[in-house]
Amino acid sequence: MLRIMRPFELLSSAAQGSAGFVCHATGPFTGLLGAQLFMRIGAKSRSETEGSIIPNAVVITTCSHRKSVKPTRAATPSSLSRAHQPIVATQWITKVDRLPRWGAAETFYAGRAFGLAKEAANLSAARFYILSAGLGIVPASRPIPVYGLTISPRHEQSVLRKIVGDFDPPEWFSSLLTGVHSDEWSDVAGGNSGRILTALSRPYAEMVAASLANAPRRMLERLRIFGTSLETALPVNLHAAIAPYDERLNAIIPGTRTDFAQRAMLHFVKSVATKPSKGREDDFAAVRSSLKNLKLPRLVQRPRVTDEEILAVIKRRLRMQTGAARMLAALRHEEGVACEQSRFARLYRIAAAKKGM
Repeated sequence: MLRIMRPFELLSSAAQGSAGFVCHATGPFTGLLGAQLFMRIGAKSRSETEGSIIPNAVVITTCSHRKSVKPTRAATPSSLSRAHQPIVATQWITKVDRLPRWGAAETFYAGRAFGLAKEAANLSAARFYILSAGLGIVPASRPIPVYGLTISPRHEQSVLRKIVGDFDPPEWFSSLLTGVHSDEWSDVAGGNSGRILTALSRPYAEMVAASLANAPRRMLERLRIFGTSLETALPVNLHAAIAPYDERLNAIIPGTRTDFAQRAMLHFVKSVATKPSKGREDDFAAVRSSLKNLKLPRLVQRPRVTDEEILAVIKRRLRMQTGAARMLAALRHEEGVACEQSRFARLYRIAAAKKGM
């Protein structure tokens, strides 16, 4: 015979854990409450047995060329006057500080690399930050304006086109940290525990190197940096924080060099951050262990060709196919031509625009 338990008895029973939880009631309140508690506790039990992910304090990634909204010319470096870097930086910061907020930063940026970083942040319940060449260190939930700026010299929104004389990437980034949209590294380091996972491309590593190297020591000890060929871009005191990933990662999470850092960070979250950190050496030993039985992929040597030659191939193939990703794959695997992804995207836009005209 079933005994109807009072609500407080049911809660007390549930608190003992899923193994000792038995629903004795069928009443409208107790049955519903019991089912909800059972589902929650059961889900927790499954995650514990399957290997739950330990929360990380912070996940940081770079911004992306791909945006969910296209900026107007007034929100790009095209509207700035040509001058030496400090003047251009002041012009830009004044401009973006006055632009209307559009929405949360995490909804503005797009692309596979950014999506992988966002997944890593969600899985590890981390505070999520974006390193932006136009805004600085941006919390993902912060409302930001629609803008377009890059430090890539070939891009149409490159700020380098407006700078007279030499460009100093670390000094540019330090200027951005004074803007209203940016936090400081000390804000990122808030809290005294938890890993700080940072995915960097080489250009971004060069840009943030000086300010990051001078971040609080308690932050640097918690830092794990993901990326390829970063040693010559970062100061010596940050080298110990670079996670020992290499091209063997492609056997686990395939991708391109442009999303290598984010793929490595996501793998770290899923395979290493399932246990509390005992320190960087322990974490990186786990990374090496996960890669040790994998083989480096065989490198395919493809000839490099000029922009004009690639444009000719794109124009020819546009007659029978569309889609930048599919065409880049065809260029590499069918045409046997080497072309970096951002370079191809630029040339594809040019060819597609001419075809439309």
